[in-house]
Amino acid sequence: MTSLEYRLASGVGVPLVLALVGIIGRKLARKGDPPWKRSDFYLGVEFTLVGISAALINLLDTLLKPGRGLQTANGKLLAGNVLTLFIGMVLFLFVLSLHQDYEDEKNAGEERKRELKFLAGISNAIGFAVLLAGVVLVSD
Repeated sequence: MTSLEYRLASGVGVPLVLALVGIIGRKLARKGDPPWKRSDFYLGVEFTLVGISAALINLLDTLLKPGRGLQTANGKLLAGNVLTLFIGMVLFLFVLSLHQDYEDEKNAGEERKRELKFLAGISNAIGFAVLLAGVVLVSD
């Protein structure tokens, strides 16, 4: 298994399993009707935060780990993590604004389709892209 394959398996597989656990946890923690809500599957915010966290951990690991520092750091990897951190924060705010604008369990018809498009589609895709960026840029 190559380093990239390992990063993707552990960095994508584990978050996806945890996302499924989170979806089930949301359902179990909530009483009432209906048992499943559309919002249970809107994971863009969580995915984006995981990606930001991965980039921040990568930066701290690269800069603060004993025996490492700015002199020994891979410049491209460091720049990629800084960029992922910055863009991830901007996208996090964008994903939050999407939730603010479109999330409403009472939506029906065209409004429901728009909610699904923006929150189950675009928001989740943005979050997962930030997650992938944070995972792929892990230092060795």
